Amino acid sequence: MPIPMYTPRHLGRLGIWQMSGWSIKAYGISAQAPKREQLLQPELINEARSFVEANLARMNGTPHYSVDFVVLHHGSSAKTLLTQWWVNECVCMQYAAQSDYSGKPKFSHVKSDLMACAYELAAIDFERRAWISTVMSGKQMEEYLESWLPDGLH
Repeated sequence: MPIPMYTPRHLGRLGIWQMSGWSIKAYGISAQAPKREQLLQPELINEARSFVEANLARMNGTPHYSVDFVVLHHGSSAKTLLTQWWVNECVCMQYAAQSDYSGKPKFSHVKSDLMACAYELAAIDFERRAWISTVMSGKQMEEYLESWLPDGLH
């Protein structure tokens, strides 16, 4: 199986989504460098928000801190949505969903052992470091929520 050459992708903040008491840091990644201000199509973002909100019960079933982060990636072969939330002080839980690359976005849970691709791991690594340097260092949750991976090519 051939491995493509690494080409940085644009990663940007989609803001904090407030849902049912949760504060969700949302990132977007695009395989195509944006030629206009919009990183991802609003239809894709709205579908991702709806999917996360519909799955809050899954997250509420764990001992959580009501904060999480999502990575929404319009990649080169699929649209991927990774939802991670913090439990038990230092554990990061995750569920993954995907939608077909083309057509109207419609997410469904993946049936494989998918964790993340190399591009998505940039945001996950940053969030790990932010959790350690803020919450696990005795700082307020707000400092974690204010820590963001800078927008740009990663």
